[in-house]
Amino acid sequence: MADMVKLVLEARNEKGKEAVKKLRPTGYIPAVFYGPEYKESVPVKVKALDIAAIVRSGHWETVRFNVTLPDGKEEMCLMRDVQKNFLNDDILHVDFFQLMRGRKVSINVPIVLEGREVCVGLKSGGVVEQLLYEVEIDVLPQEIPDSIVINVKDLDLNEGVYLKELPLPESAELLVDPEDMVVTVGLPKIEEEPEVEEEVAPGEVEVVAKGKAKEAEEEEE
Repeated sequence: MADMVKLVLEARNEKGKEAVKKLRPTGYIPAVFYGPEYKESVPVKVKALDIAAIVRSGHWETVRFNVTLPDGKEEMCLMRDVQKNFLNDDILHVDFFQLMRGRKVSINVPIVLEGREVCVGLKSGGVVEQLLYEVEIDVLPQEIPDSIVINVKDLDLNEGVYLKELPLPESAELLVDPEDMVVTVGLPKIEEEPEVEEEVAPGEVEVVAKGKAKEAEEEEE
């Protein structure tokens, strides 16, 4: 579990599409902060450089922040939603969700495989296939893992790992079927090529038939 990232959320007076468009070129991203203890969301803005690398890492959902709000209050939170421009991948808007100690939060955690290259089943000619790349759990904020790591080096052919076997934090509860398979090792599938029957063109059949008929006529003469 990584340390919390410190972040300053500044007051945002800009509202409406046109005002927000003018905000982004200045190096800021419009955002809101909300949570169980807030009756209304707080409009804020954050420096793009402060979160750009985190968002592009692909694991931003599990990153915990210690943010300072415009009124000076500090809160623990997660990024709950990130809107991006699908054309250039620029960040357009961020939602920050308040975390409270002692209160669990549902979160999707990435599943990472280790030992794939030295897997026993792989050396026996098998293929390591990862079926799930994240898992949804309920967990206390202080125990949110960056990712859940599975070491598959000892898996042999026809073996696998189920969700119920994941090394979860003590407070974590699965929010999905524990019997779902995460990773499996099996023999590669060999696709059988369909048998193609040789087709004889009608013209060829006719020529052969005529040829035999002609030979028969010559023998009769």
